[in-house]
Amino acid sequence: MAKVIYLERPLLYKPYLILGFEGWPNAAEVSSFAIRYLVENLNARRFASIPKEDFYEMTSTRPVAVIKEGRLTELKVPRNHFYYSNDRLSRHLILFEGIEPHLRWSSYVDCLFEVVERFDVEQIFTLGGTYDYVPHTYPALISAVFNDEDLEEKVGLAGLGLTDYTGPVSIHTFIMEGAKRKGIKAISLWGHAPQYLQGRNVKVAQALLKGLSDLMGVEIDLSELRRSSEYFDQQVNHLVEGDPRLQEVIGKLEEVYRQSGRDPHSRKEEGQKDEKVVYIQAFLKRQDDEEK
Repeated sequence: MAKVIYLERPLLYKPYLILGFEGWPNAAEVSSFAIRYLVENLNARRFASIPKEDFYEMTSTRPVAVIKEGRLTELKVPRNHFYYSNDRLSRHLILFEGIEPHLRWSSYVDCLFEVVERFDVEQIFTLGGTYDYVPHTYPALISAVFNDEDLEEKVGLAGLGLTDYTGPVSIHTFIMEGAKRKGIKAISLWGHAPQYLQGRNVKVAQALLKGLSDLMGVEIDLSELRRSSEYFDQQVNHLVEGDPRLQEVIGKLEEVYRQSGRDPHSRKEEGQKDEKVVYIQAFLKRQDDEEK
């Protein structure tokens, strides 16, 4: 059985655990970008890792090599790292940056809960991203799933949507169920990214972290992310202005949004999904290159 590898045993008091994953639950890079932002913004320090070999088909999640002029300079392998922050916020935090495993989900979750129990984690939050039939012209939709009825009011006060869903699940659900069995409260937050914008969606990531901050009652500096979100919106709007067909698609989504209130993803219009897809990340990079 895989065991957590510790580099350090930090002193933490009833920390919250926040987890983000690459892979299936990472639409628009919302999850991975949000957790990486927290790690960097809080200057969190890595203290433990989960071994990778037991949980991944390496032919599916291949390591990445950096080769310069024929010389191997770096080998990047899938990351499953724990970080801690205990000196910049009112609450001690453990942050986990990982990749959703391909194999042995139960054993993987056991590794996570080894850390939960060792450091007496008080509450768990998972961060996810999903593509949805929502327009970018409205505030980003953030929904929540919780494993304890006592959390419903807390989620409502944070202004988050409640999810109705039946279908395939992510590692988030295994974590939520594991926490429930151990009597630990857990909330899974999901940022809903417009399906017609492919690539990193900073606006949704910013809204996700704002929801997380409100739920935790911990003030996180999101000023840099807000500026990036505003720039993102400007660039998307500029792109949409030059594309009448995309304007039509967004108009239909806005109509559905208005009719269904805060939960437009429950209504889908036939034929919308593949009408228009914008690879916004490539567009934004081209814009940056032109400015330089």
